[in-house]
Amino acid sequence: MKTVVAIGSLISAVVLVLMLGRTTPGTRGSESATAESASIQQPAPQAPTATDRVVGTRATAETHSDRRSESPDQARDSVADADLPAASETLFASDKAADAETSRLLLRRWAAKDAPAAAHWAVEHADRPFYGEALQQVAIAWANVDLPSAVTWMKGLPETDSKQAAVLSLAYEATRTEPTTALDMLSTLAPTPERDDVLAHAVSEWAATDSAAATAWAGQASDPNVRQRLLAAVAIASAEQDGRAAAMLAVDALNPGDEQDRTVVAVVQRWAQKSPADAAAWVAQFPETPARTAATENLVALWTSKDSEAASQWVHGLPESSLRRDGLAAYAQALRGRAVN
Repeated sequence: MKTVVAIGSLISAVVLVLMLGRTTPGTRGSESATAESASIQQPAPQAPTATDRVVGTRATAETHSDRRSESPDQARDSVADADLPAASETLFASDKAADAETSRLLLRRWAAKDAPAAAHWAVEHADRPFYGEALQQVAIAWANVDLPSAVTWMKGLPETDSKQAAVLSLAYEATRTEPTTALDMLSTLAPTPERDDVLAHAVSEWAATDSAAATAWAGQASDPNVRQRLLAAVAIASAEQDGRAAAMLAVDALNPGDEQDRTVVAVVQRWAQKSPADAAAWVAQFPETPARTAATENLVALWTSKDSEAASQWVHGLPESSLRRDGLAAYAQALRGRAVN
């Protein structure tokens, strides 16, 4: 009997020990399970970008997901002024797409604070792949701080493709305040579609304040195709100030064809915003061409939206002709558009 009791006691003790081993905190089995679970739930760390590295101490206190969601503007503002040169070099040397925008913003911020230093740094890296981009960013920032100094710096650079691109960036910025300066700079460049785009933009900015001077300058362009494009830009830009003069420039200075057609339509659109009746009187005298049809359609559509009754009176008062038919069709279309809206 005693032997049976002893065996029962021993079995009970073993069961108790096993139960305690499974439920007591801090046991080896529990630690192993916790570690295994943590290893499954934790994502693998991702390599930081150059943007992560340049923000320094602050970035190390954030999670990687926080750093990845940081905007280029935030990354730019995270760098102390004293660290701008080193940070600029780090970012421009990076091959990660995520760092490209930050690098441009960072160098532009540096150039806005100390353009000569940023320009010197860019020139010192003329043998690096990012040289051209660096020149452009310095040019953009410097143009908005001290345009004459930026122009002087640009003139002193050696003639390279990188300089040509930087001149385009500088000239584009200059068009807002000094379009004539922009035109002088652009005239020194070899002809390219990009140069011609900025030329047209600059001369149109000039025409908005002095259409006569802009017209005279555009008319002296040696390349006939460029000359036509520049005169068209002048006509369109000056249409709101003097619609009749702009319309006559489009007719007299431009050769018949697509360029003239587009310009006439654009001039009438702008002229009609200010004086639809005067624009209509001019359209009525225009020869029967596809340009007149397109101009009539745009004129009537704009006029109907502003003063439907006046537009109707003009259209219905026209003598029987293709102009009247075009006008009536445009008026009906404009009314349908109003009904739908």
